[in-house]
Formats: sequence, C-alpha cells, structure tokens
Amino acid sequence: MAPVILLGLLLSACGGSNDQLADKSGNTGQSTHVESIDQEEKEIPVPDSSIVENRDGLTFPIGNAVTFPGAFTGTAYLATMIASDEIYHFPQTNHVTFEPGARSNWHSHGGMVILVTGGVGYYQEEGKPAQIIRKGDVIECAPGVRHWHGAAPDSWFSQMVVYDAGYSSAGDGEESVTDAYYASLEAEEYAGRNITADNAFMFQRASQSVTMQTFSGPVYLSDIIGENVAGAPGMHYVVFEPGVINNWHTHEGGQILIATDGIGYHQIEGEPVEVLYPGDVAFCPPGVKH
Repeated sequence: MAPVILLGLLLSACGGSNDQLADKSGNTGQSTHVESIDQEEKEIPVPDSSIVENRDGLTFPIGNAVTFPGAFTGTAYLATMIASDEIYHFPQTNHVTFEPGARSNWHSHGGMVILVTGGVGYYQEEGKPAQIIRKGDVIECAPGVRHWHGAAPDSWFSQMVVYDAGYSSAGDGEESVTDAYYASLEAEEYAGRNITADNAFMFQRASQSVTMQTFSGPVYLSDIIGENVAGAPGMHYVVFEPGVINNWHTHEGGQILIATDGIGYHQIEGEPVEVLYPGDVAFCPPGVKH
C-alpha cells in the first residue's frame, strides 16, 4: 500500500516524504491540479477554523453537486481525490462539501475516516450524542455503524472521507435526518480534537521541527492516522518551512501527496514541475525518482 503524505506548505516546497517518515512509497506523476510554475500564482483564501459563511472561505475545490436522488437533505458537492486501484492500494478517498444545513441520510458503509478540511459540521452515530466537528478534526467510523454527517445550520462544511468502498452492508437502508430532528439537535464538541489554539494549519502541526538528511532544512513531522478502520496505510503530515525541499528520492510502493496549506512544488524526474495548492493530489509512481 502507498502511504499518503499531507503537506502543510508554508510557501514553496517539494511535495515528497522520506523513508524514515513513512514506508517506502511512490504514484502516477499526475496531480488533480497541474499548473506551470511560470504562471501567475492564484490567491489562496485562508478560512477561519470555525464558521464559514460562504464557499470562498473553503480552501479545497468543492467539485460537482451530488445528484444521487434522496441521499442528502440540502445541497452537497463531491470531488474524487483518490480512486482505489491496483497500483497504490489506497482506499477510495473523496472530498465532500455541504452547504449550510445540508446533511446526509442515516446510513452505513465500510470503515471510514473523516478528515475535516473546513467549516463546522455534525457527525452522529446511532444511539450516541451528535458531535460538533471542525477543521483539523479526524474521526473514525467503524464498518456497519449507522451514522449521518453534514453542515451546521450557519456554516459551510467540508471533509475528506477515506473509506472501504468494497464493504457490503446488511441492507439496513437509508433514512433522512428530518428537519425537526435537525432543528432540535443537541450536540457536543468532538472529544477527540487535538488542535491547539496557536495552530495555523489545517491539521495539527508537530510542536517541534526536525532536521534530517533527506530535507534541505527544518520540517515538522507528525502522524494524522495510524492503523484505522478504513484499512488505509498511515497518513503523515509534513509542514515545510519556506524554501525547504526534499532531496531526490524514490519509494518502492508508491506515494500519494495531498496539499493542505500554502503553495508547494512536486516534480517527477524528467517532467515539468507541478505547483500544488490546497486540495491538489499528486501521485508518485513506485520506484520513480521525484
């Protein structure tokens, strides 16, 4: 399996990881957003970690409106980030955005990890209190557990979902979260939050930088998830200081990079430099130098 590296890029950096950080990795030299480095830089909105009043306050692209009849109340948007395949063996990963008040039905599926990328939302498992979830929160939902998730009434909400798409449910069916239920919802702040008040990034940056031979300067390394219910390999968070890059390197099994903050660079040897913005995904093929 190819591990995923989430890149918190202060300014420019080479998208990559090192062999000490994750197991050896690599991916298909294509990213979901490719832009020549000599083109004009686009503005990156920096949203507050709580209420997001309009879609411009979200940094990840929102994708297309969901057209699955009856699957949601309100309007939701879907963008595919990583398709499960035989090269990287990473679970299906999508980015889902909800307009204020929009939410899924009660439903169940394979094990899922939710990584909140913006705004304020709710997550509730059947028989448990609803959780208020915010940017940087990471939640796991075990296989077959009925649940729903969506936006708070006054905020846009966006999330990455990593899940086992091959799971077969018991056929318990879906049921809408009614307006009456939603309006009277009693919710509590998510207890698993680890974001500190001074954190300036989408996910929690490591408290101390490290210096390693594989990087040209200091970086901050931390784990987002380890062993998990979706069956994904570890997801690691790398924050580069401005101008810091990786040395050229390869990974045996492939590597997937997701940019979360700032602007950075990724390059496959012999190919043009890719400019990475928040929400971009780059793939490093197995054994290919980058």
